[in-house]
Amino acid sequence: YPVAFSENVDSKTMVPIDCFNEPWVIFRDQDGKAGCIRDECAHRACPLSLGALVDGKVQCPYHGWEYTTSGECTHMPSTVQAPTSVRALPCVEQDGMIWIWPGDKVPEATLPDLSPPSGYTIHAQITLEVPVEHGLLVENLLDLAHAPFTHTTTFAKGWPVPNSVKFKTAAAAALSGFWDPYPIDMEFRPPCMVFSTIGLSQPGKLSGTNTKDCPNHLHQLHVCVPSKTGTTRLLYRMSLDFAWWAKYVPFIHKLWEYMANQVLSEDLRLVEGQQDRMIRGANVWNHPVAYDKLGVRYRRWRQQQEDSTSRSEHSQIEDDFD
Repeated sequence: YPVAFSENVDSKTMVPIDCFNEPWVIFRDQDGKAGCIRDECAHRACPLSLGALVDGKVQCPYHGWEYTTSGECTHMPSTVQAPTSVRALPCVEQDGMIWIWPGDKVPEATLPDLSPPSGYTIHAQITLEVPVEHGLLVENLLDLAHAPFTHTTTFAKGWPVPNSVKFKTAAAAALSGFWDPYPIDMEFRPPCMVFSTIGLSQPGKLSGTNTKDCPNHLHQLHVCVPSKTGTTRLLYRMSLDFAWWAKYVPFIHKLWEYMANQVLSEDLRLVEGQQDRMIRGANVWNHPVAYDKLGVRYRRWRQQQEDSTSRSEHSQIEDDFD
């Protein structure tokens, strides 16, 4: 799972995160290599992220115990040194992101490519904690039909409401395709990534029905990491194939952050409402229609993964019993 942008983790910075309801902290060692260890001192369970980085090691703020990126405790002030460690996760960097593997099995050797398409320049990389279960957020991102009704003060302001909105794919079970009548391509990529490319007739103006016919494009990557119960760690990257110089405008990142938060706030009040109803037992897929195709396919994919995990755990229980 990509959990942080590389640019946000320097030699003096610790980044605490939650992943699948467990606390971790990301930091760099003296050689600049990123690591991820459990954010919980082996001594008294104090959050290590409240401490400091000392020569590439995390120093617990309670009694000064120090940990390397492998999780080994190499210094115990005021007492006799003893073999002690905390759990460390496999951690690598690729495409300007820090990835971790929170599973028990050996991770795949090859990671998916999350870099923007050729000819695009990255203009914004934003990290947000969103108070919504990650699957609901993914389904929201995979739904474009809601835009003219929800995003009326941001990117969809003035959009007409078509008589028909459809998501078209090249294969029966595909998780990628394009929106008709909008010039927007979209893809869900396991386990939690959503890509979209928006065709623009000019900066800020949506026009036409095909991205290939548009002169300018905005490319987006959303990574929705399962954080805590009812919470998602969202990594957002925006790239453009025009106006490359705009990234050098002073404080432009503040503008992008403001716009991203405005769009998200329009979605949140609705998706948080869905989450509340789910907690009370509601089914958010009561009546799927044609434009729900991509979201339904994502939900089916996720259900297959959960069913597979459940069967695997059941088989393991039987093996242990035998």
